[in-house]
Amino acid sequence: MEELASQTTENLIDENLDDDDDNDQSNTPTKIVPILHQLSSSGFDQNISLTKFSSRLELKPSTDDDSFNAENLIKTDLNKYVQTLIPKDHSQFIQCHLHRKKDGLTKIFSLYFIGENQNDQILLLNARKHSTIAGHVEFYIGVNIENPSKNLNEANCIAKLRSKKILGHEYILLNNQDTSTNQSQALAVIYDEHIRASKDPRKMTVLLHDTGASIRQFKDNETIIDEWRAGRSNNFLEFKNKSPTFNEESKIYTINFLNNRIKQPSHKNFQLISTNEHDEESVIMQFGRIDENTFALDYRYPFTAIDAFAIALSSFHNRFRT
Repeated sequence: MEELASQTTENLIDENLDDDDDNDQSNTPTKIVPILHQLSSSGFDQNISLTKFSSRLELKPSTDDDSFNAENLIKTDLNKYVQTLIPKDHSQFIQCHLHRKKDGLTKIFSLYFIGENQNDQILLLNARKHSTIAGHVEFYIGVNIENPSKNLNEANCIAKLRSKKILGHEYILLNNQDTSTNQSQALAVIYDEHIRASKDPRKMTVLLHDTGASIRQFKDNETIIDEWRAGRSNNFLEFKNKSPTFNEESKIYTINFLNNRIKQPSHKNFQLISTNEHDEESVIMQFGRIDENTFALDYRYPFTAIDAFAIALSSFHNRFRT
């Protein structure tokens, strides 16, 4: 079993392991092209089902009694908000922008909440990408960190996304504020290993603890991925990315992203879906490119801001070099 302990060298980054280059012609067939379409006068897609979730999620449509106000909670207690599960009865998406910035050899990612005024953006989280001595990529995730390119580290981060394999096919989100072996592993992201010459788009699985169930105590170095693969527990919520539609005429893959939030083709573009017993799909998160260094990230139950941010961050690491 691979060691999860972090041995790090600050700012040690192998640029050859990055796969942030959407202009790379070798990646062109795997790009997901957003379908742009007409919005209603309110600015939102019409006739979008919000109730076709699996019974385990029990998502309900918003009602007049929905008292959850993300913006108020953010302004009142930011640290609490980023760790707060979006309520089941709040079916509207939390809309965010993710900005990527390169500071020398360091890459910083910042997540901003978008308020009712599209120009009113509030910084939620920062992440700093680096590599361990063993070659694993990690993203330190922090809140209220001044100058994160220099100051965000193992000691002050509230969570850490770590690649379980050097090639970056599997990731574990570790909660630094919970020292128990099980609960510190908040979620996992697993990408199907991608053959370099393949023209198929990415396939991913997200594992999340079912908050209403218990999981056996892990042994040293065990992960929730090991537990899931061994079939030892059914106490995980499992989500897949939506399969894009292939257009035979244009030879491109497309997805109908909600509310025209994703603007440009990218192999990073995806929607996470929940599927019920009737194989009906509902989107619970979407992520994709707006411009070269700005991405849309929209999420709702059953994720926190940290969960959604970590899932998106996993797309900024190469997994095409099998």
